[in-house]
Amino acid sequence: MIPPQGEHGGALAKLLGTLIVLLLLVSGGLFAYTRTQNPLGVDENAGVGFNGALADHGTQSPPVVQLEPNGQIYLATTVRNDGDLPITITGLGQPPDEQQTPYIPVGLYLGDGTTTDPNAAVPFSPTKLQPKTGIGILVQYAANSKLICSLFTDTSEGSGTDIKSFTLKYTTFGIPDTQTLDLGRAFVTVARPTRTQCEQAIA
Repeated sequence: MIPPQGEHGGALAKLLGTLIVLLLLVSGGLFAYTRTQNPLGVDENAGVGFNGALADHGTQSPPVVQLEPNGQIYLATTVRNDGDLPITITGLGQPPDEQQTPYIPVGLYLGDGTTTDPNAAVPFSPTKLQPKTGIGILVQYAANSKLICSLFTDTSEGSGTDIKSFTLKYTTFGIPDTQTLDLGRAFVTVARPTRTQCEQAIA
């Protein structure tokens, strides 16, 4: 016996409705899973380089630099995908406490993970990493134009700021997220600037 047309249409609508609900559940579960993961890892044996404005940084370990208008710091390391899903690194993310940090990441390059010469690296483009693979990068830090100079005084006594982290943007199956990678120790210390140094650096 052939079922009435209305019955057939109702069954098809019910099937489509069930499939849509399952798709929404799977998508929601994937979104929740990816947003609770921190898949990126970083090689703690990073290399550090400086441009000419910061060439004189003494012999201390970690090196101590001043806030200079044209100062640039280069950090070479390897970023890994320690997660279980493929990810695509899409660029630099916004640094935490941006308005209080003298030097912030402003450029990202692809490199060998150890060389700090920007001329030996290539401009970054979105890069896909399969699970348990890594890629060499070079992070360029520069004087922060958004630094709040009223935080500092004419003498600015106090501790400096350590450079030991950066934030990357990435996607997992098209779902965007960010992660701040901490290298575990300071590779450069920025001496606390005076208010005048701050104003000159961001002018």
